Amino acid sequence: MRDNFLKALAKCLFLRTGSVRRVAFGPLRGMRYRVGEITGLSPWYSGAEREHQKAFKQLVGEGDTAVDVGANWGLHVLYLSKLVGPRGLVVAVEPFAAAMRELEWHLRANQCSNVKALSVALSDRDGQASFTLGHSAYTGHLSSLASGASGSGVTDSESVRTRTLDSIVEELDLKTLKVVKIDVEGAESMVLEGAAETLQRLRPFVVVDLHTPEQDVRVARSLTTHGYTLERLSPGPTIRNVQKGWPDPEGVWGTILGRPAAS
Repeated sequence: MRDNFLKALAKCLFLRTGSVRRVAFGPLRGMRYRVGEITGLSPWYSGAEREHQKAFKQLVGEGDTAVDVGANWGLHVLYLSKLVGPRGLVVAVEPFAAAMRELEWHLRANQCSNVKALSVALSDRDGQASFTLGHSAYTGHLSSLASGASGSGVTDSESVRTRTLDSIVEELDLKTLKVVKIDVEGAESMVLEGAAETLQRLRPFVVVDLHTPEQDVRVARSLTTHGYTLERLSPGPTIRNVQKGWPDPEGVWGTILGRPAAS
């Protein structure tokens, strides 16, 4: 109750919609952000996903290349941009148009010239798909992969272009890739299917947010097939059974890190 009151008070007095503030705490301290429905209030303290940020800090360095699949308004993109520095590159992939507008604003506001933003959805093929808008900007997801899918009278979906990570890597002529972060609300295995060549050739670390038991198992199978070991970043027991997902306590679920076996 007290926390809700304090949040409401802060929103009314200091974090009003449209106001521009600087991050006060955490690894993004000092960066600019704009309060809104998509960004919310969490940027004020660098967001709640500290396990992601800790992993990025350990894995990513000056001059590296990283890809954020499902970048939303750019919380992790901003941090990755800071980590890779002016000699590095961050590729931010976000299909939801409203989130992309916020992402582009935050890139300009923080002078992130080392970020390339792509308004597409990553999948297992290049084409078109129907993107279903969720109850918030964080829960949109691909709902159809039919070629040429477009509006069918459903007001909560939009047609988006799909790309594979392999085709983007080829187009950008990427020679190295340090980290791929994936948060796509149930399409994780399709992203990995479209990244098979990249996983085999460039051997990036892969951070995946898992959302369903089916995807838990499919993602685990895909990554282990490509020679990755799996560990959990989010709180929970050590992964010991890569054949199982939620609710097996030692299965694959939550936020995981795929580590190329040779590293």
